Amino acid sequence: MIDLSKGPVHISSGPGSNPNSMVLTIISKILQKGGRVIWIARELPHSEKLLDILGQHPENEINRMIIIEFGDSISEKADQIKKIISPLSQNDLLIIENWCESHGRARKKDINLMKELSGLNKNMKLVITSNSYEDASGQRRGFDGWITRGEKSLGDAYRTVWLMKIQEQFQKIMITDGEVQTVVNLTKNGFEA
Repeated sequence: MIDLSKGPVHISSGPGSNPNSMVLTIISKILQKGGRVIWIARELPHSEKLLDILGQHPENEINRMIIIEFGDSISEKADQIKKIISPLSQNDLLIIENWCESHGRARKKDINLMKELSGLNKNMKLVITSNSYEDASGQRRGFDGWITRGEKSLGDAYRTVWLMKIQEQFQKIMITDGEVQTVVNLTKNGFEA
């Protein structure tokens, strides 16, 4: 669905695109391929969704995952994060869900941490997610009038991948990665192409 071999990815999600299911789908794929996952989230999803998407994994796969809930400030966990990512390899994933608040400007210290993380371990796969926001200028900048949080500061460090709900099509999501667009279905078990 999203090629993680091309460097750090910033998933910018529009309204109704269900980015948490995308995060769980990516985690599931990495675990299936034998990789380790460090999943850092502002808050964890409902346990039913976790079970739907990750529940089919055997215990030995789930044991390769570390989950950190950071609450209001990811910057307070910076030292812990930096320590645990150094052993990650090319098969492993650091995924940070909702790295910034979904309202207002992203905090400078959070932006700086995301920049720093993109350069600390070039071997691992790195994905961060945030909610995009509507361009209030009326100029329809960004992707179809939506703008990525921290775009100006993080654009050189991360490739932006857009996640947008297709209007009037039940459970269909468009993934736009550069010039490549892929329609996926949102199912109980995550995203499927």
